[in-house]
Amino acid sequence: MNIRITASVDCVSSAPVILDPNTAHPQLMVSDDLTSVRNSNQSVPDNPERFDWYSCVLGSEGFNSGTHCWDVEVKQSSVWILGVTTASNQRKGQDFFNTDVWFVYQYKRPLRSGFRVEQDLDHVRVNLDYDRGTVSFSDPVTNTHLHTFTTTFTQTLFPFFYNYDDSLSLRILPVNSL
Repeated sequence: MNIRITASVDCVSSAPVILDPNTAHPQLMVSDDLTSVRNSNQSVPDNPERFDWYSCVLGSEGFNSGTHCWDVEVKQSSVWILGVTTASNQRKGQDFFNTDVWFVYQYKRPLRSGFRVEQDLDHVRVNLDYDRGTVSFSDPVTNTHLHTFTTTFTQTLFPFFYNYDDSLSLRILPVNSL
């Protein structure tokens, strides 16, 4: 199973999302070129940036203005969570999903927050408009809107990716690869 990420040329920011290995849960291994991640238990230093409870990794670049979007391939994955979170959100312990996180997910049971996607998707587009205070999710294959969160952002936001599937890998794709 693959999750692939690519930025869209429709957005103000069309730079690809690059993963930050210093934030990756120890169960996740980020490639040397920072373009892919896979499940692989490893010995890594415990640092303040690293997730220790949830199998998450953040993008390396945060956003505090403008419009940005990226596409993620979720095809064949039964458990995924995609969204944005604040730079100050707690990465240690079980509190990450309690505040300052906006996401959609596919999982067999409902979570306390976020928007649960019922249909099977091949791709999910995350569209962040920081200045307007919206983060929207859609299916770029069918051009179908999934959900939009509206709020006032006051902190830098980072893309985040969650995976719990042992056979799941994630790879960033070049722009225009869909």
